[in-house]
Amino acid sequence: MTNELKYRELVSGSLGVGLYWLWKGSFYYEDEWVELLLLLGAMVFVPLAMRQSGTLKTKAERGVVIWSTWALLLAYLQEPGLVAALFALPWLMVSLWLFDRALKKLLLSPLALVDKVHFAAYLYFPIGQLAAFSDRLGWAPLGFSPIIILLTAAHFHYAGFLLPWVLANLLGRKVPSYWQRGVAWAVLLGIPAVAVGITSSQFGVDPWVETLAATIMALGGLGVAFWHARLALEAGQVLTQRLASLGLFLCLGTGMILALLYGWRNYFPLSFLSIPWMYEVHGTMNTLGVGVFGILVNRKTSADKH
Repeated sequence: MTNELKYRELVSGSLGVGLYWLWKGSFYYEDEWVELLLLLGAMVFVPLAMRQSGTLKTKAERGVVIWSTWALLLAYLQEPGLVAALFALPWLMVSLWLFDRALKKLLLSPLALVDKVHFAAYLYFPIGQLAAFSDRLGWAPLGFSPIIILLTAAHFHYAGFLLPWVLANLLGRKVPSYWQRGVAWAVLLGIPAVAVGITSSQFGVDPWVETLAATIMALGGLGVAFWHARLALEAGQVLTQRLASLGLFLCLGTGMILALLYGWRNYFPLSFLSIPWMYEVHGTMNTLGVGVFGILVNRKTSADKH
């Protein structure tokens, strides 16, 4: 693989995100920062993760992914409406295509925990694309505010795809212990549980449902963070991987502690835990954790093991 082919996802994605930055010029509005995080996930981190895990087999497949993310960029360079939604459609179709491929692979492979986690990344991923399509269409279903729909789109790029992808790489290193299996199941169950919890709160259900869901998700994420802290201390790690593991531990750990506190806000309220503060700090920490440091930790150890 040539260097041009190996790094074109990084170059293309960075160029696209930079173009968005120049186009907007400022990020004084909450939706613009969330859109930036979303595009970072879609154009840079997710394609790199797919390449590193061997999901994209050919140059043509990698090209389809890259061009569909550029279509998503065009969707976010204009006002919501039918045209913007049409530009968001290719990324949604790619996510469904990859889900179909992952499902077929799962049905032909042993149902080991690592296979389930790897499949979960592609199972949850299209939810983010459905939310992005809805956001670009200007449609907010179930009475949710537009910022919640946009946050859902970003959330399922990071917590929905990248976090299970990072976890699958951990599980692929060696046979997991009991506590590591518990972490894996907390992540698997926590991702859809949070969606159910937020939806239940929207319909006026007692907040304990959302609190329980956030607790499961946060404990799973914290488990992945502490797992990387232990990984940083293992023998045989190069310095860059040790630093990346430490960075993932700090950033993801911070993000999950904030998520836990936010989930318990109805019982132990903290004045600073507003939605804008959460997407600015929690969202940014998760972007650094499973995005930047997740890619760096696994840049040499990822393989098509699944």
